[in-house]
Amino acid sequence: MGMVLSGCSSSMAWLGGEPPPNDNPLPAAVSPSLVGRGEWHGTLSRAQSTTYLVARNQAEWQSLWDLVGMRAPGTLPDRLMALGVFVGSRNSSGAGVEVVNTRVEHRDGMRDRLVVEYHEFDQSSRNSATGSLTSPYAIVLVDWSDAPVRFARVP
Repeated sequence: MGMVLSGCSSSMAWLGGEPPPNDNPLPAAVSPSLVGRGEWHGTLSRAQSTTYLVARNQAEWQSLWDLVGMRAPGTLPDRLMALGVFVGSRNSSGAGVEVVNTRVEHRDGMRDRLVVEYHEFDQSSRNSATGSLTSPYAIVLVDWSDAPVRFARVP
C-alpha cells in the first residue's frame, strides 16, 4: 500500500546565502536541482521516531529518500553528502525541523567530527485543533567528509 503525500511541502534553498555556482558547467549526469549546497524539508515522511541519516553514496542517498517516501530528486552530486534529520510522528500540523548549522568539532587525541545542529519547532496556534499527524524532516547537502557525524538538537 502506497503512502499518500498530499500536502507535503518540499523545497530547496541555498545554505548560508551562497549563490548557486555559475562558473562550473554541469556534468551531464548531475541534476541541476542538486548542484551546490541544497536543503529540502517537509511535514510528511515515513519516520515514526527520531532518525538521523548520512548519505555519502548513491545507495545511502536512495535510502534517505525512501524514508521521506519520495523518489530521490536526482543523483547525489560528486563531492557532496546529504544529512537527514527525521523527528518522527508529531500530533501537530505546524510541526517542523530545520538544520541551522553544521560545524567541525576538533577533539584532542581524536578524529574531528561534523556536528549537525537542528531545531525542532511547532508553528501551530495553541487555540487550533492539532489532530493532524505529521512526521517532519530536513535534508541538507554539504561538502563530502569521511568524519564521524553527530546530530545535536538546539533550542
